Amino acid sequence: MVVIRERDLPDARLGSLVEELLPLRGEGLRLLVSRRLDVARAYGLDGVHLAADATPVREARDWLGPEAWLGYSAHSGEEAREVATAGADYVTLSPIYPTSSKAGAEPRGTDWLAQATRDLPIPALALGGITARRVGEVVRAGAWGVAVVSSVGAALDVEEAAREMQRAIEEART
Repeated sequence: MVVIRERDLPDARLGSLVEELLPLRGEGLRLLVSRRLDVARAYGLDGVHLAADATPVREARDWLGPEAWLGYSAHSGEEAREVATAGADYVTLSPIYPTSSKAGAEPRGTDWLAQATRDLPIPALALGGITARRVGEVVRAGAWGVAVVSSVGAALDVEEAAREMQRAIEEART
């Protein structure tokens, strides 16, 4: 799954980026966009990823329909459970470790992650400072999987970095 997080792109450039990625859906890629329900609907994307300052989950579900994937950036277990009740399909919980993409954000660690995922009825993806070496730790703490930015997006070989992350997830789940 790829979430297009380029919230500051002008509409035309965002549309071009979406169009570049659309063919990959034929290879099984799920394609979501951050916050932009209009873009998700216009391009028939798989869904959106929301946050507290975005459209509420219930409204997004009503607008995009029951098949849309709705993700949500949660920052507590309580918030994660609330959006699960509202109709979110998954949450990201962050930041777990120090991360350059959220400079100054206090890492919460795997104990916090374990507490936040307790009794959570939807999958949680650990986010923030995640590397392939840390995948096992976050899965053991209760994460269903991981969401990453730098460890794949900034890699010299993005495809190999994504494969390495996938292998780490598969190993952690067995």
